[in-house]
Amino acid sequence: MRSVFSAILVLIVSGGIAAAQPADRSEPQITVHGQGEVHVPPDHAKLTVAVVTKASSLDAATAAHRDRAQRAANALDGLKNEGLTIKQSTFALNEIRVPVRPNAPQGQDKPEYQATTTFELQLDKLDAVDRAITAVAATGLFEVRNLRFGIEDRNPGLNEARKKAVEDAQARASTYAQAAGVSLGDVLRIDEGGSAGPREFALAAPMARSVKVVPPETLTLTASVTMTWRIKQ
Repeated sequence: MRSVFSAILVLIVSGGIAAAQPADRSEPQITVHGQGEVHVPPDHAKLTVAVVTKASSLDAATAAHRDRAQRAANALDGLKNEGLTIKQSTFALNEIRVPVRPNAPQGQDKPEYQATTTFELQLDKLDAVDRAITAVAATGLFEVRNLRFGIEDRNPGLNEARKKAVEDAQARASTYAQAAGVSLGDVLRIDEGGSAGPREFALAAPMARSVKVVPPETLTLTASVTMTWRIKQ
């Protein structure tokens, strides 16, 4: 009876739960999901800053902002030696209406106009992050919005996480096969289970320059894989 059962046994294991596959498979198989995790230091930082100009008219806001945005771009270009690059910039012009208080005098509801240029920056020298942010803040032109430390897709740690995911799947499959009294055969299929992330770590905007910005020591990378083996007769 055991040999007949083994000939039609098909197991699928995902997340540690075994379930019977339909019996129309031509051969018994086992499918297992594995995960890998590594801790690596970040290799870059991304900084979002904005130049904001307000005025009582559209023309005044545009004219004043044009000069300030150009001075801001020049200041950022001067920080290239600190590993800072401008990835992109966007411009927005908005009308701002201040809520009018009850019984306020006539004319208090005049609109205000705001021009904003937002810069997305990347810093590749992590030991210069605090120095670069201090220099940006010292210009008096920018609002520092947020700071994020991350890991590029080509970081070697990603491949290490993938290897660990495969090792985990192999160990799980061996355990399940041994418990079921069968042996693993050839690998029939390997599917990547998803992206190896998250890869960014966000910090609160460093508005208080008395606080030194220190990059996190490591970020966690995870990878997953789904593998299918043939079960030996």
